[in-house]
Amino acid sequence: MEQSEAAATTRPREPRAPQAQAGPFWRDRGLWLQLVIQSAMFFLFGALDAGNAFSFGSPVPAWILVVGYTLVFVGLLVQRWRAEPGLVMVAVGLLAAGASLSGIYLLAYLVVCYEAWFVSAFVRRRRRMWLVFLVAGSVIAVVVVSVVSGLGMAWGASAATVDPAVEQYSPPLVQLLVMCVVLALLAVISIGLFWQLGMTTRRQYQRMESLAARAELAAVTERTRIAREMHDIVAHSLTAVIAQADGGRYAGRQDPAKAIEALDTISSTGRDALAQMRQLLSVLRSDGGAGAGAGAGSAGDTTRDTTAPPGVAGVPGLVEDARRSGLTVDYQVLGVPADVDVATGLTVYRTVQECLTNILKHAGPTRARVLVDWNVPGKIHLTVDNAPGTGLIDGSGSGGQGLVGLRERARIHGGTAEWGASATFVGGWRVDVVLGI
Repeated sequence: MEQSEAAATTRPREPRAPQAQAGPFWRDRGLWLQLVIQSAMFFLFGALDAGNAFSFGSPVPAWILVVGYTLVFVGLLVQRWRAEPGLVMVAVGLLAAGASLSGIYLLAYLVVCYEAWFVSAFVRRRRRMWLVFLVAGSVIAVVVVSVVSGLGMAWGASAATVDPAVEQYSPPLVQLLVMCVVLALLAVISIGLFWQLGMTTRRQYQRMESLAARAELAAVTERTRIAREMHDIVAHSLTAVIAQADGGRYAGRQDPAKAIEALDTISSTGRDALAQMRQLLSVLRSDGGAGAGAGAGSAGDTTRDTTAPPGVAGVPGLVEDARRSGLTVDYQVLGVPADVDVATGLTVYRTVQECLTNILKHAGPTRARVLVDWNVPGKIHLTVDNAPGTGLIDGSGSGGQGLVGLRERARIHGGTAEWGASATFVGGWRVDVVLGI
């Protein structure tokens, strides 16, 4: 069952013509416009071709011409939804019209030019095959109709059929050949010109699709970034709140001052998380002004928060928060700190935040070391180690998305992220992140 579903998803879809608009067909304005123009063209040029066939020939080939043109009419409409089935219907219709040997094919000539533009613009598969069919079919039709009609062997239009007394005129062979070459060149040149027009249309559609794909990719990237930031903020804040609440609950029985201190830490952590969440979500708000009925209190909701996000300077605050939550953190800075851009500073902050949060989750109140190394030119090396312990929070349901997020952040800045057993604490855990600055 899974294999069949996988095959169904990987099987290439049948190409669709992008002319049809989404929704019910009766709401497709392009369809009604095409129907009006197409009906006018078939009424004018199709009636001329059919009138010539009925006036100077047998009714059988004339009716074959009518049936062929009718099939062409329907095929041109089918092309709006299904490109290749519509093309097949048009090809069969033109073949039937050519077999009638009516002698005049103004409408067929216009249809061939239109199909050259359509195939070049909208058909995604077997375009060369359809181009060969168009060119070869047009040249063969021109030669056959010219030779048969010139030699008087047509079963369609023939003046001798109407008046047998009229002497059948047969043009010289050279004149017949020149006429075949001129008409064949006209058909090939016309197909080439409309093919080039179709390529221009195709490039425009590809440009539009590329812009739409880039916009969708940008939206997905922004959603991923916001989700990653929200994960870091919520996970760190809730972990610290839970750790402080548990510690305050046990300490409150013997030392109420410790409980009050834990409550103050919870309050501070919650306010800081709320401020960061507001700053993060402010980018989703509109820049437009408030509505006519908006009050003064809503004016601030329509402007974006431009406060600078946390950076390298906020790392000591993270360490202090971790210490208040029960961790024994050894914070070291090697080398001379360099100025980094806002994005790099935020990555440093989120990296340390994620590591300390994971330590609280999975190891609990244990020993840890945070090392920020600036000694390598153009690089910043972050190392977070921790000793083994019993986590205050059950992290069995964690899917490791935080560490994956660290690796993605590091790649953005041309760096790496690795983790594994700690070399400082036996049985502990280590995270190494290198960022380019």
